[in-house]
Amino acid sequence: MAKERPTIRCSTEGLTRAEVIVHLFQAFRELKWGVEHLHPMRIVSVTPRTWSSYGEKVTIELDDDGFTASSKQVQWTLLGRRKRLAKVLDDLTKAFKESRATMTSDLLTTELKELNESGVMELDASTARANETSWKDAALLFVPRKGFLATPLLVDISLVVYLLMLFNGVHFMEPSVEHLVAWGGNLRASTLDGELWRLLTCCFVHIGIVHLLLNMYALLMIGVQLEPILGSVRVLVLYVVTGIVASMTSLWWHENTVSAGASGAIFGLYGVFLALLFTDLIPKETRKQLLQSIGIFVLYNLMYGLKGGVDNAAHIGGLISGLVLGLASYSSLKHDRGGAFQLASIGLPALMMLGGGAFAIGKLPADDPKFYAVIDDFQRLEQRGLAPFRLPEEATRGQQLIIVQDSALSAWREAVELLGTTNELKLSDALAEKREQFKLYADVRLENMELLEQALLRDDDSMSVALQESFARVDSILLILNAEE
Repeated sequence: MAKERPTIRCSTEGLTRAEVIVHLFQAFRELKWGVEHLHPMRIVSVTPRTWSSYGEKVTIELDDDGFTASSKQVQWTLLGRRKRLAKVLDDLTKAFKESRATMTSDLLTTELKELNESGVMELDASTARANETSWKDAALLFVPRKGFLATPLLVDISLVVYLLMLFNGVHFMEPSVEHLVAWGGNLRASTLDGELWRLLTCCFVHIGIVHLLLNMYALLMIGVQLEPILGSVRVLVLYVVTGIVASMTSLWWHENTVSAGASGAIFGLYGVFLALLFTDLIPKETRKQLLQSIGIFVLYNLMYGLKGGVDNAAHIGGLISGLVLGLASYSSLKHDRGGAFQLASIGLPALMMLGGGAFAIGKLPADDPKFYAVIDDFQRLEQRGLAPFRLPEEATRGQQLIIVQDSALSAWREAVELLGTTNELKLSDALAEKREQFKLYADVRLENMELLEQALLRDDDSMSVALQESFARVDSILLILNAEE
């Protein structure tokens, strides 16, 4: 049977709820505790880590007559002791009483003013436990409801899209590039070819179950912190805007990479929260703890993205746009302004960023998709052109000559002509260089096939040296083309 957590009850007769919170925060400062959650009905504080402990979490339930505090270990350790948990509560009681006895009226007035301006005292009961979820009520995180609508809705959409992908034959761990594009992934060739909706749909498509779970966990963690402050509508708007900006950044950076996942938009929300943490909108006692945890999360993920295989361009685009929009939201949140002012505070910078992003991707070479379509046709011709090398070893010279003359030579002539039609296309620098390599490859293949025809017609070894040199040139060009892919 599990032991009950150490608990204390402290009377606060003669104090208002706000005054109790002020004295508790003075106690936290004295004890050097951090604040994880702040609400007029519930405060969660954490003690510093030591060599023998990961720290203790102290939960304080406030009512009109006083408060009840309980403590538990942040993480189980061999050296954990119930006496240590009880001592933490004793320290809190002593520090609270000392603050009540020694705090000057001027300091109390200043602290009360700052607390009231933060808007914390206006939070209702529905958000008292917004940052705490036990296993038995974890399902509530996925249920949209008043005060917590946007986050579960965004999570649910991603989950439904993933399940639909599975039911339609997409691999649960490693979806193919074709499947990702078919379900709305962001690929420059497709997006710039009139499919701009991919800038948003890619935010709900994930590259396997691990990718999905990691992103949804990060979204829930930021959502429970941010939505009570901003409201559901703002969170939805910010998610969509920063997600699209992240997709535009990815599109600008990557020429032929499929981008998918919610991480760009999630980084956007973390950027919004980071911006707010540098303002006085969030009580200063809470800022340090949150800045540390969120800063570590952001830096770690950006550093991890340097390993490759991670769309860091989308992360950075989302983060920067979130920082800008977070700072732009400050004034309307601080002064609780609604209507046109609230719309303008987010709407104008959002429109400027989206407009700038549209201008930037509009300047990208628009003919890249056309070139990729030409390459698809080229590859079909290549298969015909390589037919002589797929003949069985026992094939006669006569059989080889027929395949060369009737299939391979015509295929490579068509390929050279096809690539020549791309000369007028406006391509990105990398793709323009690749076009030249493809053209050289087709020319050398045609020369190679003409030499092979002559060797078969002469029925001797007089062309062997020229053929070997031609094959060597083909191999060197293929090395370059394969390396670029």
